Amino acid sequence: MKSHFRFDVIRDANSRKLVAGQLISQVCDKVMSLGLIWIISDQFAAKWIPWFIAVSTLPHLLLAPYSGRIVARIGPLRTVILTDFFRGALFLLAAAALPIVSGAESLPFSGVLALLFFVSFVSSMAGSLFNPAILTLPVKLAPAGSLQELTAMVDSCFSLGNVLGPLFSVLVYQWVGLPGLLVVNGLSYIYSGILEMGIRPPRPESSTQQKAEPPARIFRILKKESVIRGMLMSFLLMNLVLAPVMVFLPWYAKNVFGGQISTLATLEFFMGLGSVLGSLWLSFGRVPGGLGIRILASLVLMAASYLGFTLAPQLMFGCIAIGFLGLFLALANIFILNFFQTRPEEKDVPVVMGLVNLISVASLPVSMGLIGFFIESIQVEVFAVVCALILMALAAGTRAIPGIREI
Repeated sequence: MKSHFRFDVIRDANSRKLVAGQLISQVCDKVMSLGLIWIISDQFAAKWIPWFIAVSTLPHLLLAPYSGRIVARIGPLRTVILTDFFRGALFLLAAAALPIVSGAESLPFSGVLALLFFVSFVSSMAGSLFNPAILTLPVKLAPAGSLQELTAMVDSCFSLGNVLGPLFSVLVYQWVGLPGLLVVNGLSYIYSGILEMGIRPPRPESSTQQKAEPPARIFRILKKESVIRGMLMSFLLMNLVLAPVMVFLPWYAKNVFGGQISTLATLEFFMGLGSVLGSLWLSFGRVPGGLGIRILASLVLMAASYLGFTLAPQLMFGCIAIGFLGLFLALANIFILNFFQTRPEEKDVPVVMGLVNLISVASLPVSMGLIGFFIESIQVEVFAVVCALILMALAAGTRAIPGIREI
């Protein structure tokens, strides 16, 4: 396919500030999350990790009915700036409190562990507002005709975080330990917020221009737009069968491709590399064809790559397949986000993005629960193939969503 490369986003000062700030904060945030999981596993017990992940996702579920409306009321740019500064201050305060809780030996539980859980929960509260805001912001900032490119560049920050985060996490933790992780992450958020304060939207935001709407507004949007309703349902179902890749990667690394931790690192690297390439491709290029066709093609190719990985007999084939999975996953994510950014009325975009964020977060514990239920009663390789085939059927089925052929 022929791509037409564009550089309007790079030339735009607002876009450069947004992407630079997000790249730094996302890499540092990934460093922080991996570091905390390692610390909990190493210094306490692995049994705490599922609870830690659950605590991290709980605010997204609790605030889901309100996050989109809060963002619409405050404004996406203000929300991004405020949540970045808030999280920066939170991690710096946690670093300052660490010596105090470390010496609290009279507590019936570890003060450090309690602090990490508390910081994770409160940070996720801010994240539940940040996520729909950052997905809405390109609609407000993108130069004319460059919405997809800016969305792709923001998405590439998350992808690069997944690639660089594991490497830097090991280095930073070895050099500065837990206090240093907290300080580095806090400073990265504050730096990101400072950069974002320099953003000047074409149309200034007003905190009073929109009032918070009742929850029934969500249902009115879904009732009015059958294509949005269908895409959200497909997005949910596909997430349920795609999320198990998090479990399949270490299982295949150990039981199919050789059983070394370096094997898992190699697979994760190739998947992250594919995601970065996909995001960067759409940051500077265009794929011809209607948005509906691009969504369908990227989803089908993603599912085919997923199936290829589950059937790979050797590490080399597994790396190639998982790399293409990362590539087409990035393309599909950006095309789907572009759809959710442009299909609703502009005032409804934060509400729809709140639902997208909810689906992304809520599908993870549900999917993990399904794996836990089936994993001991079925062969993992068979289960992985079944998930890939279901994803293939769901991807092809998006063509049947009412109205999808017209976008």
